[in-house]
Amino acid sequence: MTLSAIVDLVLIVVVVVEFLLILALARELGRIQVRLGPLGARTTSSGPRIGASAPVIAGLRDHLDRRVTLGGPSDRDTLVVFVSPTCVACHALIPGLRTTARGERDLDVVLIADGEAGDHDRFLADHRPGDRLHYVISMEAGMRYEAGLTPYAVLLDRTGVVRAKGLCNHLQQVESLLNARDTGFATLQDLPATVEPTGSVHQPTNGAGDPSGRASTTGA
Repeated sequence: MTLSAIVDLVLIVVVVVEFLLILALARELGRIQVRLGPLGARTTSSGPRIGASAPVIAGLRDHLDRRVTLGGPSDRDTLVVFVSPTCVACHALIPGLRTTARGERDLDVVLIADGEAGDHDRFLADHRPGDRLHYVISMEAGMRYEAGLTPYAVLLDRTGVVRAKGLCNHLQQVESLLNARDTGFATLQDLPATVEPTGSVHQPTNGAGDPSGRASTTGA
């Protein structure tokens, strides 16, 4: 065997070993992520700033032809979730968002989507959002809120001010935005050092008073 052949063989062995090490590391990282579970929603720098008034977009219509206005004063807080009919994570979120909308009587959940009409028809047929979710097709909303990736959620209070926002691939990340209403902290990073996140699930606020929740209001 020539020297060149030996060098080639050694390089092949090195590459194979490196590949196996990378594969083992990826598997271990996956196991760690499963054990930790999803953290809070990943806040992005794009879109309306937390603590600022959200863009007001009036004259929108949902899948039941109800009038929808984003931003500005409202009777309830509003969770705006930008989705795509072709987004796998968005499909997985819908059942949880439907349950959240039913449990949170002082919260409007508005799904904003864009794309081909046929994709929206299939999305609605698959998930049947009912009357507690508002499914709105609007390219303007996505542009003005700078929702580049989906699923992306923005929590607005009753005055139209952004209280929390971020990418939400899991329902727990959506709940982390809702926790901002209860804790006053938009992200986990904003929590004081003396407060340790417990990972507890947000409880619906459909009760008549504290500590079970806020007073309920009439539905949309």
